[in-house]
Amino acid sequence: MLDPIKQNNKSVYPIIFPLKYGAMKSVNCYLYDNGSTLTLIDGGIKTPEFMDFFNESLKHYRLSIEDIDQIFLTHHHDDHIGVVNTILSKKQVPIYAHKKAIPRLRFDKVYLQNKIDFFKDLYEEYGCLHLSEKRFEKMNQTLKNRNELKIRGDIYPLQEGDMIEDCKVIEVPGHSPDSVIFYDESVGWQFLGDLVLENISTNALLDFDDNLQLLPTVTQYESSLSKSLPLYTNWVFAGHENIFQHHEKEIENKFERIKKKESRIIEAVGNGYQVTADIAEALYGKRIENLFVFIISEIIGYLEYAISRGKIEKRMINGQWHFSVTG
Repeated sequence: MLDPIKQNNKSVYPIIFPLKYGAMKSVNCYLYDNGSTLTLIDGGIKTPEFMDFFNESLKHYRLSIEDIDQIFLTHHHDDHIGVVNTILSKKQVPIYAHKKAIPRLRFDKVYLQNKIDFFKDLYEEYGCLHLSEKRFEKMNQTLKNRNELKIRGDIYPLQEGDMIEDCKVIEVPGHSPDSVIFYDESVGWQFLGDLVLENISTNALLDFDDNLQLLPTVTQYESSLSKSLPLYTNWVFAGHENIFQHHEKEIENKFERIKKKESRIIEAVGNGYQVTADIAEALYGKRIENLFVFIISEIIGYLEYAISRGKIEKRMINGQWHFSVTG
């Protein structure tokens, strides 16, 4: 367990659960005390082991669930909401999240069906539907179990520029459409979910807008990094890995990684790999079988990013996108 981080009359109690989670080594959430209110920021993963660790952490910090006044969510992903319903079963507290998070946190039936339909059409057009069987099994299971999965408390919508307690809400889409930073400028603390993780990259996961059109996730992610970069910052509290300082260095590294990933995609297309599945196999081999969502998000996301920058072009042949290097 880490010691609390204190500044002025404010404290953060980190809950850093060691766990091999993809390339990441922890799942994190935080108790943020601004001197008058205790806020849980994010809710970890839904496992008995995490719940035990969460309760042990509360005890270590001489706190309890009864002390929690409210919950802030940086985004809707399931590794950020795990203990929320358990807390609500013991104490009703308000939840604050971006307005786009609400149908996702409610596991809204229309939203979930739109998600299935969107990805079926997308994967068909990008020639990777044959690789997506496990993804659709999971999405259909989620639709079936939506009533058990949904967050049950009162969720209040947030948007860019809102102030809640001492934190400014900053929209940072890219990893997800509903991602936000909770930024306490008075102490230079960024609670930024998965926008910037120390020493590893964040996935810009494919998603859709209100008109069921593919979002430019890599462009969004790049812009969101640019919003975090100039903020006066003493500590970054991220959803995984270590809490850290010197966020400028980490963000500059992320910009370099974006350039390198784009270059890899352009090189693969230039070497004659013209369809999404072939590009994915050329770059990642059989790993796509177990990491389909992340790899396909990267391949399609960076193809579209390169197209937006005039580096690649696409044309539809027999219902499937084919790619070539411009010029």
